[in-house]
Amino acid sequence: MSVTHQRRMRKLAIVASAVAGLALATTAALAASIPVPVKTGPRNEFAPAAGDDWFAWSRSRRQHPKLFDVFAQQTGRAAFKVNPKGTLAYTGGIDGTTLVYQLIRGGRGGRSDLRLVDLTTRRQQAIPPGINTAKWECCGTVAGGWILFSRGAAYTRDTQMVLLVNLTTGEQRVLDVLRNRKGLVVAGQVNGNFAVWLRCSPHPHCQIFRYDLSTASATALPVPAGRILYGASVNDIGTVFYGQSRTGCGKSAQLMKQPVEGAAETVTSLPQGRDVSVTYAHRIPTKPPDELVTTRVYYDVVRCKGRKRDIYSVDTTDRIPLPP
Repeated sequence: MSVTHQRRMRKLAIVASAVAGLALATTAALAASIPVPVKTGPRNEFAPAAGDDWFAWSRSRRQHPKLFDVFAQQTGRAAFKVNPKGTLAYTGGIDGTTLVYQLIRGGRGGRSDLRLVDLTTRRQQAIPPGINTAKWECCGTVAGGWILFSRGAAYTRDTQMVLLVNLTTGEQRVLDVLRNRKGLVVAGQVNGNFAVWLRCSPHPHCQIFRYDLSTASATALPVPAGRILYGASVNDIGTVFYGQSRTGCGKSAQLMKQPVEGAAETVTSLPQGRDVSVTYAHRIPTKPPDELVTTRVYYDVVRCKGRKRDIYSVDTTDRIPLPP
């Protein structure tokens, strides 16, 4: 075999190896973006929240698909009901072993407040003064000593607010205020140095806002023409996750992500007739820490006919933004 022929064969081998490596990397990336069923039982299950070792969600009662309780489950162990007997509840968020959730007394039209519970002891924790009032409080998440939540009932004459409160110092920040009985402003998630919420004034003219706690500044995400945004969550580097569709349930619905820099990307597309309701972002810990961040995005899928709800998750990767 000539020297020239040997060189040519070596180059072909290198190219083939590179192509194979690219194919494997692409296959791995595609596999990482395949939705995974999390809670898909016979009852309605939605509003997921997750930590490193805990998962919580809202589950409907037997023969009562619109009445919900909150359940929590540690990895490898049985789930347990969180809210007291005689109440209704909806999930909020998890930080370490602390869960914040919405507790309703007096039926669906009763009083709604927020509660904190230690998942390891299953004991309720004290809520600082000023968080619960005679108004409707809901949609709480917690991270880094901050609690993000909504006050005021949507689609009413109530003054609706999105609030951020420090659980240690009591500092309160009013992120948004809305007075529109045809609209809503609702908290999404606080995570790391970021918080997100949804504002519709009126619905379906909706925008998602990303708030930077360090600069106390908010940025509206772009809204593509003919699309509605909803169900916002955020990871600890500021990437926002949300549902996007045309007007109407299950009309070209997609789970999207919007990094701090760059254009929005599709995480996964849903079949026609299915839609996203609530999303929740949790960073998957890596050892040692990497410049790439993997986020597990939990989301509930609504079947538009029959309104059955199930919970899925999908993993997606982002590069940590460079400091400004």
